[in-house]
Amino acid sequence: MEAISASPLNGLMRGQLISRFALAKNGVELVPRKVAQLDAPIYPDPGDRFARSAAQAHDLVLMEPIGITPKKQVTGGTSTASSSLAEEQNRTLNIGATCILRPDGIKEIAALQYSPHGTSFRFLSEEGAANGGRGRAPDANSLISAGIGFCFMTQFGRFAAMSNLDLDEYRIVQDTHFSLGGASGGTGQAGEADPVETHVYLQTSESDDVAREMLDISEQTCFLHAFCRTDLKTKLKVTN
Repeated sequence: MEAISASPLNGLMRGQLISRFALAKNGVELVPRKVAQLDAPIYPDPGDRFARSAAQAHDLVLMEPIGITPKKQVTGGTSTASSSLAEEQNRTLNIGATCILRPDGIKEIAALQYSPHGTSFRFLSEEGAANGGRGRAPDANSLISAGIGFCFMTQFGRFAAMSNLDLDEYRIVQDTHFSLGGASGGTGQAGEADPVETHVYLQTSESDDVAREMLDISEQTCFLHAFCRTDLKTKLKVTN
């Protein structure tokens, strides 16, 4: 329990952190409608940075799909009849994960999606030199931040497709702020975090109000933004 409390993720889990947003449509900043507005000007649109990126090394596969999560592994009686793309679903979220410390010091994580039934993924993670690692894979806070960002962006694509809306491009710049973990940072304090700050850029022929609705619905349906704004507590059970 002390290790859970010391984790920086504790800062997002405990308390109610309301994420903040800035929105631009076709290069023009809009005032959001329902979501909390970021109290700062929107960053300049960075454009498509991924198209210009290149890997610095190719000796490690940092992330890869490892197949559909077997239905026989489902726990808690949650139905797996629907996939995550079905129009009607049991919206009870049932996920799992395993983490193994490999002989080379890198953590190997398997993320399992029981319900809605979907693909499992394998990730590699290692802390940087400042926290005792070698930085050969993304550190834990980077994976947490990427998970929030990609979960949020997935909702834009889903809503636009389901509502038959024009959305040529959509991208974000997201800032997350974590304290040092009580264990790794030696602070003796519980992990803390600030509200997630996200700058959203849309290229669309839809109206300003529809652009605002895209943002509202995407925030509302993102599991991880709901995680941030809900006060949760870990239940820990140890079995032999």
